[in-house]
Amino acid sequence: MRIDRFIISCLVILASLVSELMIGTADAENSARLVTYQEQGTTTYALSLMADLPAKEVARSAVVVLFDTSASQQGEYRTAALAALDTLLAGLNPSDQVELMGVDLKVNRLTAEFATPGSTELKSAVEKLQQQVPLGSTDLATALTTAVERLKTTSAAQRSIVYIGDGISTANLLDKETLSATVSRLREARASVSSFAVGPKVDSHLLAALANQSGGNITIQISEGDNTRNAQLAGKDLIAAVRGQVLWPEVVNLPPTMGQAYPAVLPPLRSDRDTILVGTTQDVLPAELAIEVAATDGSKSSTYSWTVNPEVSQEDNAFLQEVVEIARADEGLSLPTVGSAGLLEVARLIGAQMDGLTQIAQHAAVSGDRQTALRIAEAVLHNEPGNVQARTVQNFVEGEEVIAPVDGGLILEDAAVEGEIVVSEPIVAGEFVEGDIIVSESEVEGDVILVRPEGEGFSAPVVGEIILGEPEEDLLGSMPGDGEFLDEVEQERRVFAEMLSKETQNTILESRGLMSTDPLVAIQDLKLAQESVQRAVDLSPEKRAELLDKLESAIKEAQHQAFLKDEIDREREEALAAARESKLLNERFEQKIEKEKQLMERFNALVDEQRYLEAKEVAQVVEEIDPNGVTPRVASLWVSFKRHHYLQQVARAARHQAFFDTMYQNEISHIPFPDDPPIIYPDAEEWEALTARRKKFASVDL
Repeated sequence: MRIDRFIISCLVILASLVSELMIGTADAENSARLVTYQEQGTTTYALSLMADLPAKEVARSAVVVLFDTSASQQGEYRTAALAALDTLLAGLNPSDQVELMGVDLKVNRLTAEFATPGSTELKSAVEKLQQQVPLGSTDLATALTTAVERLKTTSAAQRSIVYIGDGISTANLLDKETLSATVSRLREARASVSSFAVGPKVDSHLLAALANQSGGNITIQISEGDNTRNAQLAGKDLIAAVRGQVLWPEVVNLPPTMGQAYPAVLPPLRSDRDTILVGTTQDVLPAELAIEVAATDGSKSSTYSWTVNPEVSQEDNAFLQEVVEIARADEGLSLPTVGSAGLLEVARLIGAQMDGLTQIAQHAAVSGDRQTALRIAEAVLHNEPGNVQARTVQNFVEGEEVIAPVDGGLILEDAAVEGEIVVSEPIVAGEFVEGDIIVSESEVEGDVILVRPEGEGFSAPVVGEIILGEPEEDLLGSMPGDGEFLDEVEQERRVFAEMLSKETQNTILESRGLMSTDPLVAIQDLKLAQESVQRAVDLSPEKRAELLDKLESAIKEAQHQAFLKDEIDREREEALAAARESKLLNERFEQKIEKEKQLMERFNALVDEQRYLEAKEVAQVVEEIDPNGVTPRVASLWVSFKRHHYLQQVARAARHQAFFDTMYQNEISHIPFPDDPPIIYPDAEEWEALTARRKKFASVDL
């Protein structure tokens, strides 16, 4: 029950963050603020810084969208996440680069490379995402590391990672070391992380810490109203987060009098929200503090300066002590202070925690455990000095007069005092009055005498009614006494234990129904139930051990079922792989037979056309396809024999033809011819001239 209230409070926090993320758009002279709280010589402060950036459009952005596909993202949550994704992709600039990834136990890259919004490849990736079944848990650290590696391959002016999911990384918990390494990679690549937290349960603290450390923003699904409309508004917030300018600090100069500030490394500055530092110092802060930061936007470096005047210490800022204590554990790495709105929500959470402690102190005071009540009340007053209820408990325990605020007037415990009413502040109905109250009559009419610190008196009208006598209703009077309170608390604990036991039993039964089909989801549900039992406050150690033992046994059973399912799935995959391989071999064999058939048909056509050399080349190709086959071997030998037989026939025909031609010439040579006309030879002079002309060739050696 308390865990559910905590989750609801987280949702309220992030819902208010959505409405207040644009805080801090002040002018340059008002872009820094330092609120303080002083106690016993120690000053705790919160510093708000915002760079005065001129409005400009980022030339080109590289965006990696991490879409959570774990088992928790089902139903209306998945519908809302897809609606936010569609709005985001539709609102990006045409020059931007986008890569879409599905994130669960592994990272599924749905786009091979960066694509432009509206491209066919990106639309196809979204269709693949819509068809993917949400299963398993989430490994957010690996997803962010993969996104950073992809962003390093681009030269875009601004790099952004947009995460859409619940932020619960059960597959790889982001402890201090893992979170520190992840943030270092983000800073090295200058990649900001902005998130849309959507799901039945969300880790708003982790997503806010990532946004704070990387210069991103965060928004959350609001359950009230039209979910699709709210998701579309969240998509517009993501667009604004991607387009907002981010400055990455390189050199930070803080005055030494500011002492230790957290986060130890100044988070990036944004154009649409301020950046928060909290810290503590033993020194007295001067009237003016000069702060200087050298930062880069990825293309050029600039220096930004602020002059801030520390504000007067206020009791309302006492929560800063608790914030600094939280930040000191990891040097502010996990601070979820996303701008001033985030700091205010942290203050509200601490205030709610103090109210819870105050109620415990009231229960302890009424039950007689005054020492515990006093210790808790003093702890609450240390963090929240203006807590009226804690001051009332302290006065009640220490035996002082208690004046409880009620609607319509003030009720006093003592009715037999004389004098006049003397207070330090005006009496207002429903408010606690500090100072001495001395009454001479049972009813007072007219004015009340007020005394300034200097002692000068003046009168003011009574607001409300002053009633004397026994209290009609005391702040602590409604609590049962004489052991009844302990019985009531014990009864509440038994009811809570019974309810938690029923919920645990139902979770175990539902998980056993899932073990055979989806053991990973069953293990996740059981671990969530185990975490709920571990965090339950009003639960006896014996009952806690009993429920944890049942859950541990169920988890082991689910793990065994997961092992069996993995083995069955592996055997099924092997059988499917063998069937696919057999089918592939059959298809290849059929293709080979078809190809061989086509080649043999060409072979026969070439033989019929007496193109034996070409037919032999085709036969050799068939023999390469089927080296052990009979058909290609016979075809090769047969075409060789066929060609030789053809050549022999041609040669024999030529020989026969030449024989007959020669015999014919012999017959012609037997024909006599007459010497008519006779042969006439040249004269002697012509022979001599011919001989003379040839003498020049006598010395030539052939």
